[in-house]
Amino acid sequence: MMHNILFIDDDRGILNSLKDFLENEGFFVKAVQNPDEGIALVRQNTIRFSLALVDYHFPGAGITGADVIRKLREYDPRLKILAFSGDKTDAIHNLTLQSGAIFFLRKDTSNMRLLGNIHRMCQEVERETQPAQINSDAQGVELINKVGLTGVSNHQAKVAELVVLFAPQKDCVLIRGENGTGKEVIARAIHDLSPHARGPFVPVNCAAIAETLIERELFGHEKGAFTGATSYKPGKFEAADGGTLFLDEIGDMHYHLQSTLLRVLQEMSITPVGSTTVKQIDVRVIAATNAPLEENIKNGTFREDLFYRLNVLPINLAPLRERPEDIPLLAQVFIDQANHDYNSNKIPTQSLLEELKTYSWPGNVRELKHAITNMVIMSKGRTLDTKIIDDKLKNEVKPIAAIDFEVMQFKAFQDEDRIIREALRRADYVVSKAARLANMSRSTFCDKMKRHEIDPAKLKPSEGA
Repeated sequence: MMHNILFIDDDRGILNSLKDFLENEGFFVKAVQNPDEGIALVRQNTIRFSLALVDYHFPGAGITGADVIRKLREYDPRLKILAFSGDKTDAIHNLTLQSGAIFFLRKDTSNMRLLGNIHRMCQEVERETQPAQINSDAQGVELINKVGLTGVSNHQAKVAELVVLFAPQKDCVLIRGENGTGKEVIARAIHDLSPHARGPFVPVNCAAIAETLIERELFGHEKGAFTGATSYKPGKFEAADGGTLFLDEIGDMHYHLQSTLLRVLQEMSITPVGSTTVKQIDVRVIAATNAPLEENIKNGTFREDLFYRLNVLPINLAPLRERPEDIPLLAQVFIDQANHDYNSNKIPTQSLLEELKTYSWPGNVRELKHAITNMVIMSKGRTLDTKIIDDKLKNEVKPIAAIDFEVMQFKAFQDEDRIIREALRRADYVVSKAARLANMSRSTFCDKMKRHEIDPAKLKPSEGA
């Protein structure tokens, strides 16, 4: 969907600079210095604007930004308005929001942060103007099935709606959620419904590639670029040309490479290691992480401009414990898969499916799948009932029935603490080995140790004890 932007600012330099920047990002921008001219454009309605960017100060015009915003909203109540000013006082901020602006930004805000806010406002416009896609449980389930997901919850229906909405766009998608929530499944669903569906889907685990290798893995290398480079090898970006590149664990990407990735995303071109030739690429980028990126930005391990570039179209996945109504259907799917893989014909009882809903599943969908596979393999009879839920599941995947959300969050925190400590114990307190046992990258595992104030050296039993 093409979005038209009205930009009103009496500073010609800022006007031209931002107009060029936004037009390069695919927007149509009508830029005017005179606020009365901008108001007249909205009143005449010859151009349907999605949003307006309005400066607060218009010296000599006898009008303030707040007045302009009120007029614009009067002539088009649906118009989304972002106000900005070089004045850093709270009074200006409050006046613009009270007059009808949705966002307020300082004039020294980076272009990428401005772009992130504009994309969010455009998403709101699209949601408000599109026909409702989900207005009943049946329609929600139908949409979930349509995009290839599994579940019946409102959360899954909303995720499916976002998949349909985001798939045709060219912008980056950032999928966030705990380990095991199915981030790659969502990425593949977006790819399958996108204009790039005929192209390849190339997943990359950013945390699994050594720092010394990741640049050549992503961008490729020329023959002779380093010892052992006997021929040209394309990188993941080139391999995904015409399709989708899925950057998993993006929060664990090494900081020095983040600026290179940002440039590639901006220019859609790569230069292989050892080469001077720039190659244009056509790649849809989807990123995923379970890392607290906002915290990482504050502590200097993740670039803020890269975050805004990736987080244009965000999807947040809820953990399985927050949508237990999806568990029976997921369990049945995994039983069917295990029956096929192990040439069996196991059938679950309803009591088993209901019992599975009462556990917290700290490992989310991945843990549920592993538990179901184990049940199918270990059960001696054809029927899977509650007797097959062994002591390990009962002890390690704690029941969550009849507790409120705050208790659920606290319990999840406790479960995570237990997992970290148990992984360290089994790995003889070697952090890298424990991270592999917990199915996490080393940096994510270390972040979680810090969050839970766990020191492996203090946990390790002293020799002779």
